[in-house]
Amino acid sequence: MFHRLSASQWKSIKPALLIGLALAALQIGSGVAAYYQSKSLLWDGKYQTAQNLSRGLVVAVADQMVVKDYASVESRILQTMSNVEVASVMLTDTSGRVLSSLKRKPGQEPQLMFDPYWIPTPVSDQAVLQSRDDAFITTWAKVNLGADLGWVRLQTYNELDSADLGSLRQQNLLLSVLSVISGILILGVFLWRAYFTVVKREHMFETQLDEATKRLVQSEKLASLGELAAGVAHEINNPVGYVSSNLTTLQKYLAVYEKVLDAPEADSEEMAALKKKLNYTFIRDDLQNLVKETQEGVGRVKAIIQDLKDYARTNVATHYVASDIQVGLKSTLNIARNQLKNRADVRLALGNLPLVECAPSQIDQVFLNLIVNAAQAMPEGKMGLIDIRTDCNEQDVWIEVQDNGPGIPPEVMKKIFDPFFTTKDPGTGTGLGLSVSQNIIQQHGGKLEVSSTVGVGTTFKITLPIKRLEA
Repeated sequence: MFHRLSASQWKSIKPALLIGLALAALQIGSGVAAYYQSKSLLWDGKYQTAQNLSRGLVVAVADQMVVKDYASVESRILQTMSNVEVASVMLTDTSGRVLSSLKRKPGQEPQLMFDPYWIPTPVSDQAVLQSRDDAFITTWAKVNLGADLGWVRLQTYNELDSADLGSLRQQNLLLSVLSVISGILILGVFLWRAYFTVVKREHMFETQLDEATKRLVQSEKLASLGELAAGVAHEINNPVGYVSSNLTTLQKYLAVYEKVLDAPEADSEEMAALKKKLNYTFIRDDLQNLVKETQEGVGRVKAIIQDLKDYARTNVATHYVASDIQVGLKSTLNIARNQLKNRADVRLALGNLPLVECAPSQIDQVFLNLIVNAAQAMPEGKMGLIDIRTDCNEQDVWIEVQDNGPGIPPEVMKKIFDPFFTTKDPGTGTGLGLSVSQNIIQQHGGKLEVSSTVGVGTTFKITLPIKRLEA
């Protein structure tokens, strides 16, 4: 039988209720954030596609512009407009006089345009400029062959692929539903614990104080899961982003395969010309890499989710196997490529390491935390350098991750392994990365050490036993 709660009992339950509601809200918020981050990746893909088309067209028409072979120029532009996302292409000289212009309406074939005669061109030394309005993504690419010859203006439709967007909405709806369910379960656990403690066991508080303290540790661990969710969503977003991009590219490659397979019977020269036009050889070579990268991305998502499940459990059984940790290191670098882009170059100096008895997914998680932290430490506008070195002796292996960032002040150095301590802006870090990394290395019987000099950089050193000692 449930009893009517008094005002004092409600006051005791209120903190648990607020924490549970906050966790549920955080779960839903992380799902929404993941949706918008994934949508942003789709937009990045459209911008990149427009850049690639523009650069390819510039390379193709530069020679024809020198000899003023505008028939060949129009043929090259028409090839570019075989991509249905392209709305118009204009070629101008350096003064802005239009040399060739093709345009299409949605769903129609490209048409040669005779207006306007002149358009304003960008005043910039940059090779590629991009902007976006309500209708188009406009890309300006400079044509240069030893000297500036003119500009290519390429416009693509300012809308996301409905199939990609629909799939994205469906995935995030499922994530949001799961987040709501998990939030309700967490809320129920908090309310049940509060009701049971306040009403049913009020007279046993003093005698069960030690047991309640132990349970509180696990409750705090559950509470931290809400904050971990945002960081995990961010880490999952990287492999999901390039898996989505690879699948979009794969879909376009398959369309090329279908064109080749469906081509009418022709002699070898005609078939070779068709394959050259469709860039068949490059697509065939790139296809296996796309599939391999996609498999790695999906595997990394599964590993991250498994790490979160392991963190949520108590006394979880961890499987230790003899592994080549350098394979995991290279895979982690590939997954972290988006975080490293425009922030830091990576220089590897890998030794000849033996197999190490460890939990590979957990060690990869430590690598990811240290590499991403090093990249994010680089000041805006500065391309940094991250040196990763590995070596070993008869008993141990060690991995060093060194950056040339701003370094860590002594007053901050004392706190970097504390749970929830972070120097990042609100919403960009949970403060658990280094704490969890240190815990993983200690569970493996190793050490995670740090040295830093302000203005010079920071070095994290992981030391792991080759043969794990029994606990």
